[in-house]
Amino acid sequence: MPVNRRLELSRSRAETAFKYVQEIKSNHTAIEKKYKSLVRKTPMRIKVNGLGATLAFVFSKKNKNEHHQQLYQQFKRWLNDIGMIDLEGEEFVAKVVAMEKAEYRVITNELLAFLAWLRRFVDGMIEGEEDDE
Repeated sequence: MPVNRRLELSRSRAETAFKYVQEIKSNHTAIEKKYKSLVRKTPMRIKVNGLGATLAFVFSKKNKNEHHQQLYQQFKRWLNDIGMIDLEGEEFVAKVVAMEKAEYRVITNELLAFLAWLRRFVDGMIEGEEDDE
């Protein structure tokens, strides 16, 4: 990937992560501490359990917990916005677990890079932390 494309992608990650955390603070204040905790734990879950298992976990909780729903939707939006995944007619988690090994690795690395930015912003913008899991 050319240097300019890499820098643009990194800038876009930062801009989008900031916007997503602002949305949580503005529209979902009741869940912001739980969201922060989830964002902080998710990279390690991906590294230990793999992206598929981690997405399946978040997917299984998304109808019961709004903070899981928000993170799941943010992952989908981000990957769709940068053109890494087309979700037309398919559930996000199903598409990811069915990917070829190389594509799965690329998606995993992208979400870890995106989570690094999300984590920086939740740490700076959301006070405290709540553990519900």
